[in-house]
Amino acid sequence: MDNGLFISFLTQCWRWSVFLMFPLLVLLYSQLLDLPLAEFDNGVNHHKWLITLLYLLYVLLWLRFNRRVTALLEQRRK
Repeated sequence: MDNGLFISFLTQCWRWSVFLMFPLLVLLYSQLLDLPLAEFDNGVNHHKWLITLLYLLYVLLWLRFNRRVTALLEQRRK
């Protein structure tokens, strides 16, 4: 398998992780607490605030490490 193709795939996964993390957090949160998604949607707001805060924390970490990860992936491509 071509190393450049794999690195390109990892780069795209890194970029898309910002968008895909929110639904993943919702699913993981509902699975860990054994909370159905319908009840989560109509439930109390502290669940929603916690997931929103976790997502914002992920975005902040992503922004902090984005240059490093991108540079590392570009270095691996060569």
